[in-house]
Amino acid sequence: MNTRVESGGLRELNKSSEEFDKHFRTWVSAACKDWGYAIPPDHYFIKVYERLPEGLRTLLGSGLMIGVIIPKGRAFALKGLPLGKGPYNWFSRDTSAKEPTPNWEYFVQVAEFVRFYAIIANMKGYSVTFEDDTMDVAVYKNSRLFVYCEVKEKITQLQKLIREMKTYESTVDFTTPDRHNDPLRKAKCIVKRRPEYFAGIAIGTRYEYRVLYPESQAFQLLRDTIPLVEQS
Repeated sequence: MNTRVESGGLRELNKSSEEFDKHFRTWVSAACKDWGYAIPPDHYFIKVYERLPEGLRTLLGSGLMIGVIIPKGRAFALKGLPLGKGPYNWFSRDTSAKEPTPNWEYFVQVAEFVRFYAIIANMKGYSVTFEDDTMDVAVYKNSRLFVYCEVKEKITQLQKLIREMKTYESTVDFTTPDRHNDPLRKAKCIVKRRPEYFAGIAIGTRYEYRVLYPESQAFQLLRDTIPLVEQS
């Protein structure tokens, strides 16, 4: 009995992975058509899938199957976003390589949007947004910011961002320009928007924090677990 359940689950995972592959090839073809490129060889797809591992592709495939990710040629929209948000481009144009260059971070960011969307779908009063202010993904509870989610592709990028964000915990000077200073920009967003939780996501890594606002300092990130549970 358990074997049948596990086999069914594996079939669903495989189906989701195949769904992503089907759509990804369609997106690549659309980009090549728009930009006058030849369809890349199989080696291109092998290299992309080495960088976007199977679990990530499966999550994205699930998002496509349930209609959270809405294909728009070589771009995408997301279910539930306000009119005018998107579409967003899966690729950048590379005139030297003559092949579509994936916007790698978007794949991780969209996967996290799908994850949060699935969790809160049946939770009254919750909503999830994408590219909201300076936030990659955000979850609201009764219109109040509940989770601020920052996404990077690689673990090292995420660790560096959080490490540098923490240098602003004692004080955030809003008069200091934050151009080319992403950690300061994110710290300003935390103090201004006051989320209850902060999540840092990269492929293979999740850092979750409760955000405190002590009187003696601007904010404090305290390692915790975000209390969101998918409901049936």
